[in-house]
Amino acid sequence: MRTKTILVLIALFLSLASCKYLHIDGYSGSTLIWESGANNYFNTESPSLLDLVSEIIITGETDGEQKVSLENMPWHSVTLREVVMDGDSAKFLGTFRYDGVALCDILSSVKIDKESKEDFYPPVDLYVEVWNDAGEFATFSWGEIIYSNDVYNIIIAKAATRVVPGKTGEKWEIPQSGKIVVGTDLFAERGISNPTKIVVKSLKGNFKVDRDPEKFYSEKLEIIDGNNIVADFSSIPVNLPKLDRRTIYYGHGMGYKGVRTFSGVRIDGLLRSLLPSTKEDLRTGLICIEAVDGYRASFSLSELINRVDGAEPLLMYGESGEKGRESFSVYADSDMFADRSVKGVNKITLY
Repeated sequence: MRTKTILVLIALFLSLASCKYLHIDGYSGSTLIWESGANNYFNTESPSLLDLVSEIIITGETDGEQKVSLENMPWHSVTLREVVMDGDSAKFLGTFRYDGVALCDILSSVKIDKESKEDFYPPVDLYVEVWNDAGEFATFSWGEIIYSNDVYNIIIAKAATRVVPGKTGEKWEIPQSGKIVVGTDLFAERGISNPTKIVVKSLKGNFKVDRDPEKFYSEKLEIIDGNNIVADFSSIPVNLPKLDRRTIYYGHGMGYKGVRTFSGVRIDGLLRSLLPSTKEDLRTGLICIEAVDGYRASFSLSELINRVDGAEPLLMYGESGEKGRESFSVYADSDMFADRSVKGVNKITLY
């Protein structure tokens, strides 16, 4: 028995020693320091820990205010070529691998008490504001956090590693504080520092729910900025190039819907010239895509017009004989689930 205990202790010592002396990264399992001939270019130097609170407050449309500890949650990595808007141009801050806690993990155990649940139960109209103590906030739709094809692409970073170019050896300034990191954003305007609170909200408006409308389509699509109609369309402008997206269509509730091909135009091609896109707009902007039957889904402005991955939703017009797609409809290309692919669309509103 004593011999077996000694052998277990020796094995434990060797395991711990290997993490120290072989430089094994406990989160990704990769070598922390890149050496000549290695193939992991995201670990060119040791990570730097960032200052961050140990817990975050969740409030809003929830079952009471809650505090969620960030200490024992799994870490995920997001690599970012970090650029922010600088007037009419872009300012490059560096390329980093950020490691931290995913927003989807933080929100996964939070019980939602949605204000609109009596007449509209699906959570697709939810969104969150992530706040810091400086009074800044960034807006995220519930769908881009929970329904995404990659739910671990939005994190609160707890560590940062520079991805150093091999020839120039250029090293950029590492941030000191924890921050929001969004792997899909072109301009990192939602990357606020020191997040401390998440507020859960739902879309507000004069929605009229009719689950079996006589006419499940609209002859006109209105683009609205606040209370002002900035444009309306009876069809999709012919100057916008049409794309085909083939997908495995799958609903959160109804499951497999078949292999489908959706044809339409990137929604940013229509919206970019009609809606504002300042630094603040990209950080806080919220969009409601609404249908004639009262169905609606929230989208952050950034996930529609500020993407770096080319996965903007498609705006479609009369692409099939399916009910609700005789006129305007949307296919949410970046989502795992079909629930934000809205049919019978008649309004797109910037809040």
